[in-house]
Amino acid sequence: MTLHLDKFVQVSGEDFKVNGEKIVFRGFGLGSWMNLEHFMIGLPGTDTMIKNAFAEVYGEERSHAFFDRFLLEFVDEKDFEFLKKIGVNSLRIPFNYKYFIDDQHPNHYKNEGFAYLDHIVALCEKYEIYAILDLHSVPGGQNPDWHCDTNSGLPLFWEYGALRDSVIGLWGHIAHYYKDQPWIAAYDIVNEPSMVTNANVFNEFYDKVITEIRKYDQHHIIFIEGNKFTTDFTMIDPIDDPQVAYEFHFYPFVDEPAVLTPEMDRARRIEIFKDAFEQLVSIREKYKRPLWCGELGLVFEKEQIDFQMTIIEDMLDLCEANDVSWALWTYKDAATMGIVYPREETPWRQLTEEIKQVWNQHKEQEKGEALVDYMAETYFKPISIEQRYPLQFRMRTIMQVICVEQILKPYLQKRTWEEIYELPESFHWDQCEHWSELADLIVKYTKA
Repeated sequence: MTLHLDKFVQVSGEDFKVNGEKIVFRGFGLGSWMNLEHFMIGLPGTDTMIKNAFAEVYGEERSHAFFDRFLLEFVDEKDFEFLKKIGVNSLRIPFNYKYFIDDQHPNHYKNEGFAYLDHIVALCEKYEIYAILDLHSVPGGQNPDWHCDTNSGLPLFWEYGALRDSVIGLWGHIAHYYKDQPWIAAYDIVNEPSMVTNANVFNEFYDKVITEIRKYDQHHIIFIEGNKFTTDFTMIDPIDDPQVAYEFHFYPFVDEPAVLTPEMDRARRIEIFKDAFEQLVSIREKYKRPLWCGELGLVFEKEQIDFQMTIIEDMLDLCEANDVSWALWTYKDAATMGIVYPREETPWRQLTEEIKQVWNQHKEQEKGEALVDYMAETYFKPISIEQRYPLQFRMRTIMQVICVEQILKPYLQKRTWEEIYELPESFHWDQCEHWSELADLIVKYTKA
């Protein structure tokens, strides 16, 4: 087979190029597809907890059939026609390691994950949209939060070399499989590392992953993410590999919640965004490589959508002004952060709106902190903010177990298997609507 290198996206100085022509990635993440996220999909629990609940209620075989259907019907040709229409040129594809690694037999890879990835990659190729493969969950968890499917609230991935070795081998396996596919632009090694305390471990992991990938694949870009949910790059040494680039995520309202209020003057909000963004973009001086903002976005509310579009516009303007590629989080979900979402009357929304009456995902961190404080003050002494922050993640994993047992399972048990099996249809394009305001804004940048 002849490999046409001119079709691969490549790193060239501080730019991405295809056949010598500069390209800026402008696109979306396909969040909550191959790695369920509770607040986006509307079901409490981590990816594994949710799937185990389905298996306990309906049986392993039916649970597998349900999620197979979900994965193959979540997006289709009409979604890609829409993406193409608004000028999107890239799609970040998150996936859970469990589609490839059996925890009981970590050295024998499963290949079911390729069936699902191939489904999307084939559509990317057909519509000439670049795919970026994002390992969103690794054994033990790369950060303490639910979106890496941790059941401990601890980033154990960075504590055990054996866990890292399994992922190093997995990336070699994936690279060998996709080495000749030019419509895959890059490999995003691990999503949002956090609470990494050992710089040697961090750098050694990236070095070993790159070495393993390059045994099979010399051409695909490799994205490196920083610590503290990929906002802190102080630990990461520059890497010599010519096809390495760097990725950060931009959620400035985490530290400054007031920017999400209409009362704040827009000029002041832009100033806060600019200061936060410039700190992240400063890593270009350190690495002399192109940058990608692999995630930015917010939870959309119908009553505030016009105001919220100004927030998205202010963030995207910073990316464009600083020559930074970007991906909005996310493309489709159960009416949370997605530009596309099922209509209110669809069965999926009916189920999740019912669950919302007793489970509010946005209060999880607040409740976790309150429970840690209660425990400390009742049985020990009050603890510091520094101690409370990591402990609330561990408390939230306990809360998630309870929510699955007391909320998710009972709501599933109220529905027949036939009703449940039809749920994925709610994500079909003709069952969905989209934020036209966001679509129009994106066209401003893609000039579709």
